[in-house]
Amino acid sequence: STLTLASPGGTNSLGANKALIIDTTVPTVASVTSTSSDGSYKVGDVIPIKITFSEAVIVSGTPQLTLETGTSDAVVNYASGSGSVDLIFNYTVASGNTSTDLDYVATSSLALNSGTIKDAAGNNATLTLASPGASGSLGANKALVIDGVVPTVTNVTSTTSDGTLKIGDVAAITVTFSEVVNVVTTGGTPTLTLETGSSDVAVNYSSGTGSNTLTFNYTVASGNTSTDLDYVATSSLALNSGTIKDAAGNNATLTLASPGASGSLGANKALV
Repeated sequence: STLTLASPGGTNSLGANKALIIDTTVPTVASVTSTSSDGSYKVGDVIPIKITFSEAVIVSGTPQLTLETGTSDAVVNYASGSGSVDLIFNYTVASGNTSTDLDYVATSSLALNSGTIKDAAGNNATLTLASPGASGSLGANKALVIDGVVPTVTNVTSTTSDGTLKIGDVAAITVTFSEVVNVVTTGGTPTLTLETGSSDVAVNYSSGTGSNTLTFNYTVASGNTSTDLDYVATSSLALNSGTIKDAAGNNATLTLASPGASGSLGANKALV
């Protein structure tokens, strides 16, 4: 028998007769980053996390990526990208989430969750990520600060000495928050409503933005009376079309301690 074959690719060769593609290269994760700008993010902000593979992959089901976000890790569902090299996982900052430099939890943080990630030939992708903080990781590629902790009021008191105040006297009421807050009065000025007898007094914010203590200066007016000055209710601190937010932009919770309870103006001071 003569064993000479047709030239590869020539008439009657295997290549000419069939179209068989051999792909034994398994897709691997090349990099993890985000399309969001570096900076601080507050509750409700959405951060797209982008995982880039060594080749185009096809996704079925809902794979998940687990992020390190403080006491409670965030499990983020796959959102889009099937058929390309980039898969997107949209992370929404939740209350309580914190991170000084957002990253995933571990090299195993990308999971199929009963779905699949494969290349066109059907090879299952290797899901191993770079170590958190290492080259190619989310933490190394981006500087995303997560602040899901909302400022709250921790105390209301006064720098004015205990005693009796007369008409025209000024009492400086201080409202302390759990963290530094910024006040914007462009649209309006926050107010604190005090219980002063037959007519309550709404006292305007005076100073303190950029710190954790805001001051409201109350001037005693004719007809005002109180045996132990306090605000009216737990809702007496109001924005009045202004804003009180932390550095990340979280709106402060303005709920006060009940009048007379621990942490209230009445409990902390004896202003007549």
